[in-house]
Amino acid sequence: MANIPAPRPSVNSQLIDESEELEERMSLLQGDEELDPAGVADLRRDYRSWHQRARQVLPADAVKKFDEHRDGSLFKTGISQFLGEPRKESVIRAEDGTFPMGRWQHPFNNVRSRLEQQRNLLLEAAPEESPSERVAADLAAVLRRLPEFLRVLQQRRPDWSVGEAIRDERELQVVVEALLRTLFDDVRPEDYVPSRGGANSRVDFVLPEVGVVVETKMTRASMSAQKLGEELFIDAGRYPAHPDCDAILAYVYDPDRLLNNPRGIERDLTMRTTSGLTFLCVIS
Repeated sequence: MANIPAPRPSVNSQLIDESEELEERMSLLQGDEELDPAGVADLRRDYRSWHQRARQVLPADAVKKFDEHRDGSLFKTGISQFLGEPRKESVIRAEDGTFPMGRWQHPFNNVRSRLEQQRNLLLEAAPEESPSERVAADLAAVLRRLPEFLRVLQQRRPDWSVGEAIRDERELQVVVEALLRTLFDDVRPEDYVPSRGGANSRVDFVLPEVGVVVETKMTRASMSAQKLGEELFIDAGRYPAHPDCDAILAYVYDPDRLLNNPRGIERDLTMRTTSGLTFLCVIS
């Protein structure tokens, strides 16, 4: 069975990766090579941009601590001080010209520990895999095998014509609902999602006991991969309004193999939404 793509890294994870890259660049500022003023200026701007974006994903009580690592204190260098004067020499200098307490006024090792503390704050605030996400991933694995289930029925009982009878999404939903009812006690088809504009839109199935919404799509000759992606991205943005939604599973049935790169499309569409919900896509 092909693997279900994991949601792309959360914003927190991406910020942690960026912090490690910034740390690597900072570590070079007190090396043997001549300092490049333009490069230092770029690094300052990149850190300020990173810091501002990181503050937006942290809870209020963590933001103060996060800023303290940037600003430093009377007795310990902050990241901004280091970036402002990375090669300012220590005022404590022996008569022979050596620096018994270290050469730099703002040593990088102090900054490294502050960057690590900032990453810890981001890690603590990162969303964890929810029970709903695990259920959605398991259900995705089941739905990936739906064509094989239909193929066996068709092969063993040609007179049933179950697979051939699925011609559009409405008929697909009948089969998916039957499957869902073998797995869950509470399956609610065609539930409404409130809209800020006053109108309501529908989702195909809600599984309130596990906090999962299931959306079904069926490919057609007029549906390109780009069009499919656009439709699902629109769907992903409206689900947070549903009170029983903690994870979304979009199942795309492609019986005629119209999509050229289904696994790539799955990877592109499997994500965590801006509201933190898991959005899984599986195509079969």
